[in-house]
Amino acid sequence: MKYEDLSFTIKDKDGQDVVCDIVSVVPNEENEDEPYVVFTDYMLDENDEFIMQYGKIVEENGNFALKTIEDQNIIDKIKELLADDVVSYVNNQIEENISD
Repeated sequence: MKYEDLSFTIKDKDGQDVVCDIVSVVPNEENEDEPYVVFTDYMLDENDEFIMQYGKIVEENGNFALKTIEDQNIIDKIKELLADDVVSYVNNQIEENISD
């Protein structure tokens, strides 16, 4: 995977293109072929922090798609997994390379 592959474009509710970046990749313990991802479209919350969104990468007919997750239980699980030392190290490396 190339680091530029961590960016993608989606359509917002108004049909405008919005660039998003994956900021974390988290192993999915239930299905290793569908990792969880944390991504942002750089919108800010009330504390001027980037709003993070959660999803998982799934394969459909040889193509990969990002399915957004809204289930708070799954989001909480992803946040727990982000604290793992190995996951944290890998994601720090991703972040450093995005910044380059």
